Amino acid sequence: KIVRDQHLPAVAKDGDYQLAAAASRHGKVDGIPNYPSIEAMLAAEAGLEAVSLCMPPQFRYDAARTALEAKKHVFLEKPPGATVSEVEHLKAL
Repeated sequence: KIVRDQHLPAVAKDGDYQLAAAASRHGKVDGIPNYPSIEAMLAAEAGLEAVSLCMPPQFRYDAARTALEAKKHVFLEKPPGATVSEVEHLKAL
């Protein structure tokens, strides 16, 4: 819900960013490529510079780690992780 209510409108009105692809097991975004996982998206969309992770904190760590290891910039909502140790590890990456 927050993706449709907040994130998509914010990206759409900011000319510095372009939504290039989405990854979700359940949702789809019209007009762009959609993938079932972040791994599939990163494999198919080599030109992505950054990802914004819009998911509950308990799932963010693995997705953020995957994106950081692929040398992408990562935007995390608050709280950025389920535990402080997760956030510290992501910060180190």
